[in-house]
Amino acid sequence: MCRAFLSLLFVFLTTTSLVAQTASDTAPFVYLPEIPRALVLDGALDFRSPLAFRRALQAHPETETIILQSEGGSVQAGLLIAEEIHERKLKTLIPEKSLCASACSFVFFAGVGRLAQGQLGVHQISGSEDLETAQLNLSDIIETLSKYDVSSDVITRMLRTPPKDIYIFTPAELTTLKINMTPSDFQPVAIATTKLDDRVPSKTDEDKAKAFVLGVITASSLPKPELLALASTVYSDSISFYGSVKSKPDVLQDKAAYADRWPMRASTVQLATVSTICAANRCRVSGLYDWRVLDPKRKKEAAGSAAFVYEVEMGPILRIVSEEGSVTSRISTKGRK
Repeated sequence: MCRAFLSLLFVFLTTTSLVAQTASDTAPFVYLPEIPRALVLDGALDFRSPLAFRRALQAHPETETIILQSEGGSVQAGLLIAEEIHERKLKTLIPEKSLCASACSFVFFAGVGRLAQGQLGVHQISGSEDLETAQLNLSDIIETLSKYDVSSDVITRMLRTPPKDIYIFTPAELTTLKINMTPSDFQPVAIATTKLDDRVPSKTDEDKAKAFVLGVITASSLPKPELLALASTVYSDSISFYGSVKSKPDVLQDKAAYADRWPMRASTVQLATVSTICAANRCRVSGLYDWRVLDPKRKKEAAGSAAFVYEVEMGPILRIVSEEGSVTSRISTKGRK
């Protein structure tokens, strides 16, 4: 039974990856044919972004430069992408009239060659992080930036700037603080003069909210530690959760209990059923998904289909403010091996 479930889980996960890639598969990273050997980071970073970056690199292995225009987003996502850039020895570029701020700055600093012709901004970690997570992130950030040969003066400016403010480095500081580092083979002129806004496809709130929710549902198969780490970043501080208003810690406790009960989980969204409606700064995403869960120790498993309804608060960082759902059907698992 366990082997059968593992096979099914593998099929669930690989079926999604085998679907032809679309812009949403690699968002917020975009490939523009007129800019050779480059990818554009256009938009906020969230928990899906590191995987999207890998997908984009797999589709375009010739990539040498990452062009940046992003207001930031998830600290963890920024650090993971930065590490990928550093390991692959890619270059980073902020074009004129573009902004790379907050978590995007980690991505910029990771470049083996880096050039800020636009605006580069830094600040402290957001106060929305709990104390333990914030301390861990700060330690990771300092260690990472030091590895990228970022000067202590840059780190000091970051730590002294409140989370609600942004410190924009002046053109003089970009030079004196050795922020810009351009090796002899770095020739960004043709890229920098390209008008990115005329070429990067616009993404509607509906597209963003739909991709966000589908990512959350698919990620329900993650091991408990990773699942809780994700949940801590995607839920708001107060959530309407299956008919009750709960705090984020209460929701995390609920997720932990479910993960303990069912250590192995898999979910696949029925894409044809998904509906997204947005108004003001809220988006409602609903639909159906197929699910299967298993606890090998108890020798218990269950499967079926369920309806889901999420409300997402839109902004630089998307947050779930409401989650509802119900089981619509169950599949007999007796006799499975």
